[in-house]
Amino acid sequence: MNFKYNDSISTGSTNYYTTVTSAIPNNDDRVVIVDSYNEIEKLGDVGKYSIFDIANWFLNKGDMTQKKLQKLCYYAQAWCYALKEKRLIKSDFQAWVHGPVSPALYDRFKQFGYDTIKISGTYKCNISKEDVSLLEDIWETYGDKTGNALEALTHRELPWIEARRGYAENERCTVVISPEAMKMYYKSIYVGE
Repeated sequence: MNFKYNDSISTGSTNYYTTVTSAIPNNDDRVVIVDSYNEIEKLGDVGKYSIFDIANWFLNKGDMTQKKLQKLCYYAQAWCYALKEKRLIKSDFQAWVHGPVSPALYDRFKQFGYDTIKISGTYKCNISKEDVSLLEDIWETYGDKTGNALEALTHRELPWIEARRGYAENERCTVVISPEAMKMYYKSIYVGE
């Protein structure tokens, strides 16, 4: 399901795409243990996958900074709300200074700081073909962008802007980005396949 969206601030259209892995870094002695849920809960508002399952899927595409990983996971959640009207990930995203952040994912990779997260091995998680298709579309659309470019993009989008309303530019904010705001905004910029 490759699709395009209309970025009303910068002109033009873009696409999406993704895969699966183990978040064990190759550099230094920093090791990350990855959680996985083999048991997939029914949809509802709970979410189908752990944030770590989705993060590992993106990390299998290549090395990236935590900032980029956070934004890719956020876009997976946001576009799932917009296109499927359901939660993909069992995690909320907060409107932090540098864009949407899952605190659980941040805690897992904070030792990397601004450095690239490098992984080794392969991590298989139980993600349905339909959801892999969405992740592939996310990767195709956003995967070639840097973490800083994705941060700049989220800073122009209403869900993050609305969640930070009343906060100074560099002020700490833990307000959860509204799923309804994500659904409405991304649905409004969706222009089809």
